[in-house]
Amino acid sequence: MIKTFIIHVSKGYEERRKHIDTHLPSRGINEYEYMLRGDIDDLSDAVRNEFFTDSLRLPEKSCFYKHYLVMKRVVEERIPQVLVLEDDALLVDGFLDKLRSVLLEIDGKKNYVINIEDAASAVPISVRNKDQQLYLCKTNKLTGGLVYDYDFAKTLVSYIESSPVDAPIDGFIGNENDKLGYSIYWCQPPLVAQGSKSGLFSSELNGAKSGVYASIRSAVKDFYRRDIRSHLSQKQKRLFEIPEGKK
Repeated sequence: MIKTFIIHVSKGYEERRKHIDTHLPSRGINEYEYMLRGDIDDLSDAVRNEFFTDSLRLPEKSCFYKHYLVMKRVVEERIPQVLVLEDDALLVDGFLDKLRSVLLEIDGKKNYVINIEDAASAVPISVRNKDQQLYLCKTNKLTGGLVYDYDFAKTLVSYIESSPVDAPIDGFIGNENDKLGYSIYWCQPPLVAQGSKSGLFSSELNGAKSGVYASIRSAVKDFYRRDIRSHLSQKQKRLFEIPEGKK
């Protein structure tokens, strides 16, 4: 089984931990590790000054730092490949079998990150191919569900430690791939949804609220972006137009 980490805030998010401890075993994942370090209270002045500019809010810095600490573990322990989920993750039925299929498709490649999340943006229908699940993209989505390898983690850890960052972790991954030379893949169909996007949980990061109204509002907005705009927008299609030399 692929090594699995859960990005989790240790105080005030007990419902999310209960959710993970029930939901993941129901999807066949019984071994996973929480990243509890990196809460806002753990962000000393030294950490804030070394890793971040003032452009990020504290919740964004905490989330970024937790992802960084997971990457650091991957590098230090030379873990070949990891699954990283945020603590509001909702996994599709048959998740493990579908994940194994994705891993078979990426077999033999290095220095990559696979975004397996269902966000408000999708691989355009015109780009999709039969029996293909992974599509190279110029940018990233959110970070509710990621699979990446040792080389990707090593690349990012080295860069993050070289100078302060000024973007949240999801944007950072999408912004720096050309400069750092890693590959971003989108998984189609996605394997993970975020509960904070569906209204199951509230979120400090984007101000999302929980509840029925929030769930309906988010579902309608995401349906338009994911299931209509993504397939009509030429800008969206151009995100997947990767030069042959980079494939």
